[in-house]
Amino acid sequence: MGNLNSDYSNQMKHHPYGYALFHPVSNEVLRPGSVGYFDELGFWNPIANLEDPESLSRHRLTSPSNPLSRAKPSQIKEWTPKRSSQVKEMSCGFTGGISGALTGLPVDAKLHVEYSTSSDFGAVLLSSSPIVCDAFYYKAPFKAWMRENAVNLLRGPLAEDIKRYGLFIVTQTHATRKCALTAWRSSENGVHFGFGVGAMGLAEIDPNVAWYAGRSESGWDIYEAEGDELKVIFAGGLWFRKLIGSKTRMRETNSPRRGGTTTDDDIILSSPDLGAIELRCEVWGEPVDHKGEEDEDEDEDDET
Repeated sequence: MGNLNSDYSNQMKHHPYGYALFHPVSNEVLRPGSVGYFDELGFWNPIANLEDPESLSRHRLTSPSNPLSRAKPSQIKEWTPKRSSQVKEMSCGFTGGISGALTGLPVDAKLHVEYSTSSDFGAVLLSSSPIVCDAFYYKAPFKAWMRENAVNLLRGPLAEDIKRYGLFIVTQTHATRKCALTAWRSSENGVHFGFGVGAMGLAEIDPNVAWYAGRSESGWDIYEAEGDELKVIFAGGLWFRKLIGSKTRMRETNSPRRGGTTTDDDIILSSPDLGAIELRCEVWGEPVDHKGEEDEDEDEDDET
C-alpha cells in the first residue's frame, strides 16, 4: 500500500491530462518548460525553467538548442469532477437543508454531492471553471535538451535526488482558480461536498460561491489561487527514469511510475566519470494536437 499522494496520482492517470497533483501548486512555479521532480510526498521540487537562462546557468545547464514552440493557451469552460476509476457519483442535487450528521455539511450548502468507491481506494477532484491549458508543441526539443544536459545534471548537487525521483520536464499544464480534492481507502465510507447559493452545477463551478468540505475519511483539501496565479491540477510532460550504469541506478520511489506511456525515446550516454547511462522516457498526458509533430520528432532523431 502506497502513500495517499502516490495512489492519488496513479489512480487518476486514466484522465488524459498527465500527472495529477495531490498538492496543486502555483502556475508561477510549475509551468510548461519547468524542470524538476515530484518527491515521495507528492510535492513539486523545481530545478530550472527552459525559458529562463539564469535558472539554467545556476545548475550549469544550457538553454535548448532547438526552439520551443508554445501553443496558444486555451480554456475549458465545462469541466466535470475528475474521479478515480472505481468512484461513482451517488447523488447530486439542490436541497434546502440536509443532515449535517450524515454529510458533515452546514445547512447553507445548497448543492450537495456524494461519492463512493467500490474498491479499497477512491479519489475525487472538484475544480472551478474555466480550466486553463498551457502547453508546448513537440517532444523533440525536450528530448534533445535532456540528451545535452543529462551528464551535468548527474554531476550536479541534485544528482542523488534525480537518481531517486527521476526528472520531469513539463510540457503542458491544466490549471484552475480553485479546487478541492480528497482521497480515501474505505469502500464503506462515502465522501460529501457542498456549494452555497449561486452554484449552478458541477460542470461549471463558480470559484466565488461558498465551498463546503463535508465528510471524508481523510478530509478535503481546498486550494485557491491568489492574484493572477492559477493552481496547477495536472502536469503533462516527459519523465526520465531508470538511470542504469556502473555508477547510476535509479531507486524505486513514490514518484510517478508505471503510469506514463513508455516510448522508444530512451537516451543512452556515457562519460568517463559516470560510465554508461540509460534514461527511460515516459510520456504523461496526451500531446497537444499539431500537424507536423511526428515529422519534427523523426528529423531530430535522425540527427543524433
